[in-house]
Amino acid sequence: MTTRTYKYGKYTCKAYKKTCGKGFEIGFTFGGTEVFVGNFIHAKEANAWWTMMNHEVTRFGKKYVATPNAPKTWTTKFLSNYMYKAYYSYLDRQFTKYQRNFTHAVKQGERRYTFFKRTWTHDMPHYTFRKAA
Repeated sequence: MTTRTYKYGKYTCKAYKKTCGKGFEIGFTFGGTEVFVGNFIHAKEANAWWTMMNHEVTRFGKKYVATPNAPKTWTTKFLSNYMYKAYYSYLDRQFTKYQRNFTHAVKQGERRYTFFKRTWTHDMPHYTFRKAA
């Protein structure tokens, strides 16, 4: 388990990264309250988000300086929304990359399929069906 501690006003915050089954869990607590949890399957993506999340926490602390009058619940909610916005922006970039890769792979498969289809004999129909037991 990897941890990093931050100080935000009078509150102590803790970022953590740990293995969770076959994947990884990355989270952030604010004054003992869980603010953010993200799960990843691949170590490369988890490590990239870990680095990015720690930059976002630092950026949040510099941009929104801690105010002593703000209630803890409001600050927790605000930080949580900020973290999830950054998290889903990161995931959108990752999913776009995957979508491009799979779209390309399907197009290649379709081209190969049409090549094979020209050489097949059509004596017997081949189709997928679901049969009840």
